[in-house]
Amino acid sequence: MPLVEITVPEGALAGAAAEVLQQRVADSVLTAMGLPRTDFFASATWVYVREAAKGLATTGAGTAPGVLVVVTPLAGFLTPERNEALAAEVTRHVQEATAPDTVVWLVVHEVPEGNWAVNGALTRRAKIDEFVAEAAGSR
Repeated sequence: MPLVEITVPEGALAGAAAEVLQQRVADSVLTAMGLPRTDFFASATWVYVREAAKGLATTGAGTAPGVLVVVTPLAGFLTPERNEALAAEVTRHVQEATAPDTVVWLVVHEVPEGNWAVNGALTRRAKIDEFVAEAAGSR
């Protein structure tokens, strides 16, 4: 929690751009969810970048699509305002990593309470809130 999947056209990211994009998007997602950037929360934020080979992704018009970013957080952390800010930040990060005119789609799939497990144990909002409180107390 959270899980981020970024699909880019083949060759869209050069050099260290993928790594920089992953870090920036992870930070933006944690901020949008209201979670602190501690080692615990940073290590629990997984970001995958996948390249879609030429010809394996298309629009209905037969043209190459832009970049698809799917964010999967636990439900209840993102408000409409936080979603709006997240969309703007993620778009900026993707366009900085690829090209200023890249079309970016952001899709947020919230996972309801009781539907996310880590190592066989369900992840509960109350437990996450405890970790947030602990992090706030250690500052």
